Amino acid sequence: MTSTQSGPSLHRPPERGYQQIERADQLDDLIRQLSAHHLIGIDTESDSFHHYREQVCLIQISTMEADYLIDPLAVTDLSALRALCADHDREWIMNGADYDIVCLKRDFGIHFARIFDTVVAAQLLGYPATGLAAMLDRHFGVHVSKTFQRDEWYRRPLTPEQINYALTDTRYLIPLRAILKTELEAVGRLSWAEEEFALLAKREWTREPFSPDDFWRIRGSRDLTHRQQLVLRELAVVRDDRARAANRPAFKVISDAALIAVAKNVPHGTAQLARLPGISPLMVRRLGAALLEAVKRGEEASEWSLKHPPRGERRRHEPGTGRRLEMLKEWRRGKAAQLGVDPGVLAPLTCLQAVARAHPRTTDEAMLLPELTKWRAREFGAEWVALLQKPR
Repeated sequence: MTSTQSGPSLHRPPERGYQQIERADQLDDLIRQLSAHHLIGIDTESDSFHHYREQVCLIQISTMEADYLIDPLAVTDLSALRALCADHDREWIMNGADYDIVCLKRDFGIHFARIFDTVVAAQLLGYPATGLAAMLDRHFGVHVSKTFQRDEWYRRPLTPEQINYALTDTRYLIPLRAILKTELEAVGRLSWAEEEFALLAKREWTREPFSPDDFWRIRGSRDLTHRQQLVLRELAVVRDDRARAANRPAFKVISDAALIAVAKNVPHGTAQLARLPGISPLMVRRLGAALLEAVKRGEEASEWSLKHPPRGERRRHEPGTGRRLEMLKEWRRGKAAQLGVDPGVLAPLTCLQAVARAHPRTTDEAMLLPELTKWRAREFGAEWVALLQKPR
């Protein structure tokens, strides 16, 4: 652990009001106000637990002087924010930036030139808990409830409790950044964090549209017989069709466990279907006929139509790759303990695998590996080279 516990900070922001942005003219005024600031906290709330077509429902923004809530359901054109976010002279502070970045790109075409992610910073400092609630408690003595994380953020009006929760998500980000940046500088890891921030800012929305072969993602699908898997594939198609039509998350139409139960038992009538775990009378009335038709299609489908489950890319390895990987894992355990950082944060498995495969003979060779961030190759490349040159 490289960071020491601190009490409530003197930089704790005062309680204050906020401005709600619901019209285009209010957004223009907000942009003028934000243009004077180089550090801005930002967060979003979405409705992924309530709708099939996920969308950003609220954007919270904080400076050191003021807080703002943008309602993107009312102000649907946020293109005016793009230039502000793409300005390299401005840094946007986020907590767990990955999701916010890809959602804002997907919904509004907003790209960030510079960010500071408090989760990444805390991970590189070896914090035992990197969630915002834990860090607000640690540094500001603020206790935050997590009960609103999956709330119905698309409903209007927002409740006072929702508003208070949303504002808390950004109100402390700027002073929290100051604390974390100071700690990163003290242990010489600010450059590590800055490289990770730059990579995060480039993230894109990568979720593919539903495919029938997505049934392989259902837990338990690989334990079924070949014929049961064909049935499960058809059931997954029915669920996605209904979820899309109703604009509801698939798991709220019928659970994974219920789909597995139907695939295992292949019911041939509503009475048999109704006896299965996870199948309610309401579900039988609404979905029963469609589920039974899916079972029938799965039983009649050609076995040759079932694709093998997706696997990781297979590579041919030169002799010794496995041994080198084990050596690198052992190095990682020791180095992580020495630095007080989680091993997976210090050097992800994909990083170690790339080094084991390439077997670099010099630090420069390690720097050229595309799977490695430059800071890892720069900091640890010489140790890897020396380690892998040891005789068996």
